[in-house]
Order: sequence, then structure tokens, then C-alpha cells
Amino acid sequence: MSNYTAVATSGTATAALREPHVQRVVDAAQDAHSAITRRNYRAAWRRFQTWADREGIGSIPALPETVAAYLAERAANGLSPASLRLDPAAIRYHHTEAGHANPADNEGVRRVLRGLTRRAACEGRAPRQAAALTEEGLAAIRANARLRRTGPGGRTERASKARLRGQVDIALASVMRDAMLRRSEAAALTWADVAFRSDGSARVTVRRSKSDQDGAGATLYVGRAAAAALRAIHRPDASSKAQVFGLRSGRAVSNRIAAAARAAGLMGRFSGHSPRVGMARDLVASGTGVAALQVAGRWASAQMPAHYARAELAAKGAVARFHGED
Repeated sequence: MSNYTAVATSGTATAALREPHVQRVVDAAQDAHSAITRRNYRAAWRRFQTWADREGIGSIPALPETVAAYLAERAANGLSPASLRLDPAAIRYHHTEAGHANPADNEGVRRVLRGLTRRAACEGRAPRQAAALTEEGLAAIRANARLRRTGPGGRTERASKARLRGQVDIALASVMRDAMLRRSEAAALTWADVAFRSDGSARVTVRRSKSDQDGAGATLYVGRAAAAALRAIHRPDASSKAQVFGLRSGRAVSNRIAAAARAAGLMGRFSGHSPRVGMARDLVASGTGVAALQVAGRWASAQMPAHYARAELAAKGAVARFHGED
């Protein structure tokens, strides 16, 4: 029984809630996290339980030192610091669900995480950042996207297929940059979420995102060039529920961006994060401050946008010091 079910069925001085009310409470509480997040938490929790059983240690309620030992072993097996952060989140989630204190909410556990992150950086295992798809890179994709490609089997696309595929590639990369979309947001976008404006621009509505678990949504600006690319792939008979880019997952978005970058001759590790990183860098280079960038990209804190644009920020700092500015 989850903590939410226990609360719902605890009753009052008069009577306990009837089953329909209990189920509505449980369903609403579960919707506090997206389905993808809950699935990731379940997988991470099963791994922790398996490890704890093998070691003969209790998994719930777990002790902080148990969590720290698990994280240390996972890191020793080659897990990256970024991947490691899912484990304490999953442990917190399942302990809270069961009505237990969160063992990961402990200074010792946090210190171990910091130590593992620093060690990974010293050993050259720091997380690799996706290559930035800058305005220049987007121009290269636009110029090459419609060219026919030869697949692994040696077959070359038909010209008509290359044209249609290229139009989608251009629209995907352009809209992801303008709206600073995450890959999952691009995959989830439907035509009902797109509004074309009379001035040639467009607006896209993101219903739910990583930083918006409450589902408040956000309406984002798309410039004329990106809007024109969207119009080029919009069929008049398309259902409003149809996916804009026809890609069913964030991984598919990443693969599509990476393939478009390779075909355009761009060098680097391109992925679904690349348009967002590239726009962040371009905005900072054009004078946008970190606070404004944080708002534009819908980041929960300034840490990530500052990390993405660190080279541009460093260059601006060097110029300021050269001119004697504070």
C-alpha cells in the first residue's frame, strides 16, 4: 500500500473514504510525476533492491550509509555522475510512497555524490556535452538536408523521399532551436500545439516538460524561417492529433538530429540536446544574460545554461577585463 493510499483510507472521526474516492486520490498523486519518470524510477528501484538483497542489506527503509555504498559501487562499475543521480531520486520516491523518511536526504550521501563527480572529472569521465547546433550549423543542415543519402545497405534514397525527409529535418532542427525544445518536447509536439501567425511567425505550446511536472504548459516563439519550415511539412488534411515530426521518442529525435548533422558535414557529437545548446550559446554571444537565458530555456536554475554557454561567458569576461570593466 502506498503512502497516498494509506492516507486516503485512514478515515476521519466519522467514516473512512469509500473506494472510488480512494482511487481518485491515488491516481491524482501518481500524476505528480510523468509516466516516463515513474518508469525510470521503477527500473532504478529494482536495481537497488536486487543489489541490497545480494548484499543482505535492507532496501526499505534503507540507511543513508546503504545508499552511499550503493552509489559508490555503481560508480566503480563505470556509471557516469549524471546517471548516478537517478538512483537517489528513485530511492526517495519509493521511500516517500511507502511513508518512510528519505535516506538520500543526508549530508553524507550528498558528499559521496560530490566526491564521485569530482573523481570522474579527474579521471576524464566527466559527462560529455552534446555539440552545439549553432546558427552556422543550422545553415549547413538547411543546405544539405534534401540531398539524397545512401544507407548502410548501399541503397540511395529516391529524390522525392530525400526531399520530404530533408524538409522534416530542417523543420525539426529549426523549431527546436527557436523554441529551445527538449528532445522529448519535440517528439510530443502535435499540430494542435502549433499556431501560425499572420506575420509569418508561429507559436508552439509545450503541454508538459521536464521542468513543468504540474503541466502548466508554455507557449514558445518560433521565428519566420522556422515557421516556414513547419508550413512546408504541414499537410492540409493532417489530424490535429498527429505528431508534427512523426518521431515517437526522444531517442528518435536525437538520431534524426545526429544524422542531419553528419550529412551536413558537421563534426562533433550531435544529439537531441544540440539545438538547445547551440541556441543558448548564440544568445549569450549576442548579449543575452544568464538570467534571461534561464527564462528563455525554462531551466529551473542558472547552472545548466551557464554550463552550456561557458565558453561565450568566458570570452565576454575576458573582453570586459581587457577594457577595464567591472
